[in-house]
Amino acid sequence: MMRPLLIFVGIMLLCLVAGCQNSGSRDDSNMAVPDGDPAFPPLGKIWVIDHERLISDSVIELSDQMCERLKTDNIAEVVVVVMKGVKQPEMWATHYGRWLGLGKTGPSTEGGNRGLVWLIRPDADLKLTISVGRGLPEFTSADYVPIMQQAAEYFNFGNYDAGVLTLIKNMDDVLRRIYGGKK
Repeated sequence: MMRPLLIFVGIMLLCLVAGCQNSGSRDDSNMAVPDGDPAFPPLGKIWVIDHERLISDSVIELSDQMCERLKTDNIAEVVVVVMKGVKQPEMWATHYGRWLGLGKTGPSTEGGNRGLVWLIRPDADLKLTISVGRGLPEFTSADYVPIMQQAAEYFNFGNYDAGVLTLIKNMDDVLRRIYGGKK
C-alpha cells in the first residue's frame, strides 16, 4: 500500500517542479523567483528585454512592434527575455509571467490569461523556453515546437537577431491564424 502512495507523491512533486498542466484548478499565485535564479527584470516600455545586449536595437524595435500589435488586437501579451544564469527555466518563465500579470487584461478563456513568455538563455544548451498562459489553450506544443526549433537553429550559432525575428514572426503568424486578428 505504501508503494502507490510514494509513486503518487513522486509524480505530484515532478509536476510541481516541471509545471505540469491539468484540467482542474491550479494555483497561479506563485510569483516568486525560483531559488538560485536571477531576479525578474521589470517590464519597461517595450516587450523585448535584452540586458545581455545580444539583439540589435532595430530587431528589438521591430519585435516590440509585433508584440504590441498582438496586445492591441487582443490576441496575446508576449514578452521576450534574454537572460543568463537561469537554472529553472520553466518555473522562472511561468513565475515571471505571473509576476508581471501578463495577459490578464485581455480576453480570456478557461479562467486563465493570454500571456506568453519566451525565455532565451544564451549560456544554456537548451536556449529557448516558453511559458503559455491558460488563456491560450489552442496554442499547443504542435504550434510552438516548430517555432522553437526554427529559432533555435539561429540561437545555437549565436545569431540572436535572426533567431528573435524568426521566433516573433512565426509566433505572430500562428497566433493570428488560431485566434484571428489583423496583420
